[in-house]
Amino acid sequence: MASDWAEEAERQAKAMTRDLIEVGRVKGFRVTYQKREARFALRAGTMTTYFSAHAYERPKGMDWLQLRIDILTQVRQGGQQDARTEQEESTPAP
Repeated sequence: MASDWAEEAERQAKAMTRDLIEVGRVKGFRVTYQKREARFALRAGTMTTYFSAHAYERPKGMDWLQLRIDILTQVRQGGQQDARTEQEESTPAP
């Protein structure tokens, strides 16, 4: 079950990256899923913003739409810091 969830998370991350490039015409951004830390990483050049997968879990499952909205909002704002960045977090999530 956890393996299925991780596979879906990776598919969603790839789809978000594709959406940023194709629909938003935004290049240089990439979304990846970090299985060990259970978080999504939005990378833009040397800057990385993390989104904890646990923050998007709901009783009926993962809220993929809200995650996409938050990531797209972060990109639109040009990387202003609402989520935690690489400089703020140097240790992996529990």
